[in-house]
Amino acid sequence: MLAKIAWRNIWRNPRRSWVLISALAVGVFCFVGGLAYVDGFFQQMIRGAIQLQGGHIQIAQSGYSENPTIQSFIADAGPVHASLESVDGIRRSASVRTAGMINSADQASGVMIVGVEPEAEMRLSPIPEAVVDGAYLPAAGEENLVLVGEALAQRLNVLTGERIVLMANDVDNEISAGAYRVAGLYRTSSRDFDRTHVYLHANQARMLLGYAAEAVSTVSLVLPSGTDLATVTQPLKQQLEPLGMEVMTWQDRMPVLVLMSEMTGMANVILVIILFTAVAFTLVNSFIMVIFERIREIGIMAAGGVRPRQIRTMLFLEALFVVLIGTLVGSAVALGLIAWWSHAGLDLGRFSEGLSAFGAASVIYPYVDWGHILRGFAMIFLIVLLAVLYPAIKASRFKIVDAMTHV
Repeated sequence: MLAKIAWRNIWRNPRRSWVLISALAVGVFCFVGGLAYVDGFFQQMIRGAIQLQGGHIQIAQSGYSENPTIQSFIADAGPVHASLESVDGIRRSASVRTAGMINSADQASGVMIVGVEPEAEMRLSPIPEAVVDGAYLPAAGEENLVLVGEALAQRLNVLTGERIVLMANDVDNEISAGAYRVAGLYRTSSRDFDRTHVYLHANQARMLLGYAAEAVSTVSLVLPSGTDLATVTQPLKQQLEPLGMEVMTWQDRMPVLVLMSEMTGMANVILVIILFTAVAFTLVNSFIMVIFERIREIGIMAAGGVRPRQIRTMLFLEALFVVLIGTLVGSAVALGLIAWWSHAGLDLGRFSEGLSAFGAASVIYPYVDWGHILRGFAMIFLIVLLAVLYPAIKASRFKIVDAMTHV
């Protein structure tokens, strides 16, 4: 009965009700849409970091993550590959990595020299698809060819086909150098990454550093979508740590990204509070007007045996119905636009330079994290119901005689 009365009370003044519903719908639309783009931004940033910086899991010699020296390498990656046979759908790529220098005729720059197996890298890394000029590294690895970031090439003033010199310390702590030809230029979502990473065939990197034929610095693993990271990581640690290797997840290697992801949750809370505090004041004003319009009606209800608790419940139900309608309308519009933008993306090309500093592309695709959205909706309902608390208590405390004689 109270629910029916509350529903009818909403439409006694449809103009006021639609103003409240519209305010809530706009708030929900801004919350869901804004949250989807914030989550999409962080998802792209994390996904880019995982793809470019060693995959979901990185296996290396024990202590490599703290001090990645030239002496920290896996002499034989056979046990590593054997331990991965039981994991379905996993993609792997071994690489040789060291810090070094790149020199052109005009400039020199410090870089990370990365030796890769081109065929394996094509299944794991976005670099092969990011080539914007020239070609990716050939599978044979017999030629002295390198792949250079477009931003680094601009700094060095080199073009595809021109020669550069790579310098690094070898395993005997002697300076080793080699002349290479630029096979192609690549461009990723991170300009900083493009300025600091040079790719060449793993065999060429081993020759430069004096490594044996099977030696690698790291083995990177990319897991199938939906795979639980801990389920794969724990067995690998049990098998490989006794052999003097470390197994590091992307959270272990990139704690800053984990911190930024956790801060997103705090930002969501702040966004809800800012948006719906303003809406809450509108609700308070409207419901105070409602109860003063119905003083005599509330007095008659109380005289007829309706208890104060039931009066409060009736007003809470009115607020609940308004919130539900506003939430449904706002969510429907927001999700419709998100569905369209999920294919088209939001082009922020004007801010591409700033976005690249975070490793995000200039086109942002929204991502719906239902956990974040449901927590936000719970806060919205809580804020709205708290806003109605004062008018509901005030209405339930009217004196029956005074209320019935109110004009």
